[in-house]
Amino acid sequence: MVMEFNKSDLEGPRINRRTATKLFAAAGLTSFAGCSSIGGDGDTTSDTTSKTTAASGGSVTAGWNTDTVEFLDPHYVDKGQEIALQSNIYSGLVKIGPDGGIVGDFAKDWSLPDSSTYVFDLHEPGTFHNGDTLDAAAVKASLERLMSLDDSPHLGKVQSIESITVEDETTLRISLSETIGPFISFMTRGPGRAGTIVNASVAEGNPDEYNRMPVGSGAFELTERESGQYLQLEAFDDYWGTDGEGNALPYVDSVRINLIPEPSTMWTALRGGEIQYSNQVPAQNAAQSESMDSVDIVGANPGAWYCVAPLCNDPAEVEWQQYASGNPNPTDKWQNEDLPTTDPKVREAISKAIDRETLVEHAHFGYAKPAHSVFNPSIAWLYEEEPDLGQYYDREAARSLLDDAGYTGDPRMSLSLLGVPTDERRMTVIQQMLSQVGIEVELNVQQESAFWDTLYRYENELVMYDGYVDIDPWMTLWKQLKTPVKEGSAGAWQANLYHNEEFDSLLEQDYHTSDQGERTDILRQAEELFIEDTAWVMTTFPLIPKGSAASFTGVGNQAGLSNFHTARMG
Repeated sequence: MVMEFNKSDLEGPRINRRTATKLFAAAGLTSFAGCSSIGGDGDTTSDTTSKTTAASGGSVTAGWNTDTVEFLDPHYVDKGQEIALQSNIYSGLVKIGPDGGIVGDFAKDWSLPDSSTYVFDLHEPGTFHNGDTLDAAAVKASLERLMSLDDSPHLGKVQSIESITVEDETTLRISLSETIGPFISFMTRGPGRAGTIVNASVAEGNPDEYNRMPVGSGAFELTERESGQYLQLEAFDDYWGTDGEGNALPYVDSVRINLIPEPSTMWTALRGGEIQYSNQVPAQNAAQSESMDSVDIVGANPGAWYCVAPLCNDPAEVEWQQYASGNPNPTDKWQNEDLPTTDPKVREAISKAIDRETLVEHAHFGYAKPAHSVFNPSIAWLYEEEPDLGQYYDREAARSLLDDAGYTGDPRMSLSLLGVPTDERRMTVIQQMLSQVGIEVELNVQQESAFWDTLYRYENELVMYDGYVDIDPWMTLWKQLKTPVKEGSAGAWQANLYHNEEFDSLLEQDYHTSDQGERTDILRQAEELFIEDTAWVMTTFPLIPKGSAASFTGVGNQAGLSNFHTARMG
């Protein structure tokens, strides 16, 4: 058991903020409970047959700061941009309410007959966007589909499920093999993803098409999309949800989501009224907006982390790189070139050359916290703001380490730093900091659609790397830093070819341990190795500035989402 809870505290129809915070801590979701939000996506009524219509309507144009949306199947979604999108298209069993508590979504209430059994009382049957029935059987089919997907990043959240029983069309019983305190948080729409309700029969019939044009049961239906350009969401007339007064949701008629990868273009579009909402405003513009009447900004904490990932091994010398890159024939670039970042002293010097407090102010304009170790603030049971063992700024020590490593020239070395347009300001500040210790850095800024292919060629010594909605240390470490394997998910996303057998062994122990105290001991040992090896150069834990026109209100930004269910044009 990860954390002890009184079962009455975990029952519906609402889990209060205090208990939700404890649940999120156990699952790594604490920061979600503390997010600011513009408006709501609040509770629904228990009887959708009593809908009335509130004054509403209008079409909205929003901006998403990416040029690609790869996944809209929640069982595979793992990027913040996609999580926020799918939260508008699908329903979940439960969701995070405006104040950070866990509230019902399609489940209007739930109870725990014992500590390993959940009985969900669902709304009256609704419909998916294609007219199929949304009921207890559909929820069961969605969960069972996820349980069958060996390649899903969310499989681990449902592996404790022993049985799922449909007692009637509005009652679903889930029995677990053991008591899992944070299980209900895994069932949240958006961050949890496991409890997001997929139309299983359609998804199984044509998975690729379902991922492109999903059939959900949420407030909005995806009706059109143009790759790399936009997605069109239309209000779903038969959406089962209502607001707290029984009014039909959503309020607006449609939301067009334009893909706008260039931050400056995003800001210009928001300021000029071409879009009414931006899911991420450049931090420098967010700070400027404080004096503007036409734009409102909120800082949402999505449980994210930012780092610089240094290439730790020559891909041509480690056969296992192919299990992350997918390429059995790695680059031979480093056969005739020095790769300084394979030296732990160089990696540590890079870490010590970065002044994280200055990075927060100059690159994030205050919308971040310094990151001195690997566990982000959402993992409250491990996060420390200023850990005794951590990565800290010390320019003179950085220079000394480079001397010891034999890099004494002018410049000491020349490195390439890969990133995407939203990274560019941080990249520039880091470039300036590294120049102060004699490291020359060339910036390689690419659109996200090209970024990943470039990353997995392993031809850049440094990469801007990040994670979002990491609800457990497993999500930060297992796929990102464990040595890649041929079969299984370990190391599947390795950006920098880090390898340490003791570190791998500790992650294996953690994976098979449920007791929080034991996990803490194991993960502290892994953290010590992480710091000793400088597996990543941690930089910041960001707050994501989201912007809206002053006339557009009610977007639910909790958990870093952008829910348009209760959004209104003023």
